[in-house]
Amino acid sequence: MLVKLLFNDGGDYERSLKRRRTVGLALLLVGLVGIACYFLLVPDSGLPNFAQGFYLGAASGITLGSVILIARSQYLLTHPEARKKARIKDTDEREVTILHLSFEAAGIITFFASVATLFVVLPLSVAAFQALFAMMVLYCLSFAGVNAYLSRKL
Repeated sequence: MLVKLLFNDGGDYERSLKRRRTVGLALLLVGLVGIACYFLLVPDSGLPNFAQGFYLGAASGITLGSVILIARSQYLLTHPEARKKARIKDTDEREVTILHLSFEAAGIITFFASVATLFVVLPLSVAAFQALFAMMVLYCLSFAGVNAYLSRKL
């Protein structure tokens, strides 16, 4: 859904599909790098089992997701009737509104859950607190930046 939101060119759906396919190829590369790290770097790293599992799980998930994105984009590019149906669904005003509201609600929930988590994490791990706090600062700065950009552009 995020790829649909970020790479949806309102007028030229075929160009949007080509961008999605390119993003899929980039994600495939990221996933393959993660898998290579799992096999080449992780075994001798002394990382705990959960961290090793993260490498394998995240890299496999990214790789599989990218393959699905590439296959779907390619399928829609080569089948005009399926592309027409997908375009209608992707550009439907109700679907777009639901998608935007979902991202908005998810952002609000994530932000406030992070604030509450800060209180729990601080006495347990200063490093985890700092990482979470840094992500919240990044969220706030990116919100302010995007807001300023869109205020000028729209």
